[in-house]
Amino acid sequence: MLKNLISDLQQYASIGVFGFGVEGKSFYNFAQKYLPGTELVIIDKNHPSCDENYLEKLDEVELIIKSPGISLYNLGIDYKAYNFSSTTELLLKHFKNQIIGVTGTKGKSTLVTLIDSLLKNAGKKSALCGNIGTPAFDILESLDDATTIVMELSSHQLLHLNYSPHIAILTNLFEEHLDYYKDVEEYYGAKYNIFLHQQKDDIFIYNLPKKLEKEINVYENELKFAIDFHLENGFIHKASLQILEKLKEILVLDDDVYIQTIQEFKTLPHRLEFVKNINGVSYINDSISTIPQATIAAVKILKNVDTLIIGGNDRGVDYDVLIDFLLKSNIANIILFSDTGKKIHDILQSKGKQKNIFLENNLQKSVKKAYNTARSIVLFSPAASSFNEYKNFVERGDEFKSLVNQLKG
Repeated sequence: MLKNLISDLQQYASIGVFGFGVEGKSFYNFAQKYLPGTELVIIDKNHPSCDENYLEKLDEVELIIKSPGISLYNLGIDYKAYNFSSTTELLLKHFKNQIIGVTGTKGKSTLVTLIDSLLKNAGKKSALCGNIGTPAFDILESLDDATTIVMELSSHQLLHLNYSPHIAILTNLFEEHLDYYKDVEEYYGAKYNIFLHQQKDDIFIYNLPKKLEKEINVYENELKFAIDFHLENGFIHKASLQILEKLKEILVLDDDVYIQTIQEFKTLPHRLEFVKNINGVSYINDSISTIPQATIAAVKILKNVDTLIIGGNDRGVDYDVLIDFLLKSNIANIILFSDTGKKIHDILQSKGKQKNIFLENNLQKSVKKAYNTARSIVLFSPAASSFNEYKNFVERGDEFKSLVNQLKG
């Protein structure tokens, strides 16, 4: 398979690396080793080799490996105007039958981690890569025919793809990334690429409220196994458990392996992550919740949240569903900050003083306010992206944890 991939790329005399981030550097390092006769051109406005006219380099190469973080829509570039590809497309093209691909607005990272653990617990060879942090081309040398490749696939990675994995999983769909796509239909269309190019022998598993126009393998049954979770260990959403249970059946794995995988699971960082208990109050970091529906799900899972911290970058997402939920919930204290916090605060205030509503300048002051008001659980679940104040949700979550750990018991 690796030989075919290299042969596929050797036909090009020059290849552009469009975006020199994690995936771009991964491909560049691969190409330097396996494509010594190919001219490599870095196309990135932040790279020393480029100037303000860096996009002109797109016309100088035969193939362009585009990084997922680059929005062609925002740059005004027509995808069909150039010979674009990506590391995701190349991996799917040459290793499709070995790939279990997972996408969805939320729940991707937890599910791929569970799938990778399930396979390893069953004595199978598994490699985890993709949007979870390990670039696809970083694992190529470790692959053999017996390796199952478990990939977390973002909408950005799926956009424009012409290949789909052998086993494709779609966890859910909600409005997000409206700053990257021209509209929500394009965002959903990117997600659908995970199954649109499958063949009749491929498998698609999904948990969505409405049916998709395709003959597929669907799993919507009740769970066979009931697993208890504790606050300190975190939680797994029911839909993820349903999908994992179905995958266990498809792969013909033992029930004991499935139960072991669930019981050993520890919540990933920034996903309903238990931080600390101070004076009987538990502090939970859910910085990865960047949409209203994720925050609502987090509150429902924890059940006893009395203090909720919300706020982040305003990307034009509709917050009506979250506001309605907050007004009907048992949450006593709603602490808001940043752009979306101000928007939600004003709407809540206009609906009357039904809750303790606080508008703070930043996350630091929000945590301090929570410390002085909370009685049971403080949940930091922003319901918005972080890019107006932080590099990403990880940096934001790390600050929350640092602020909590500075509080006195």
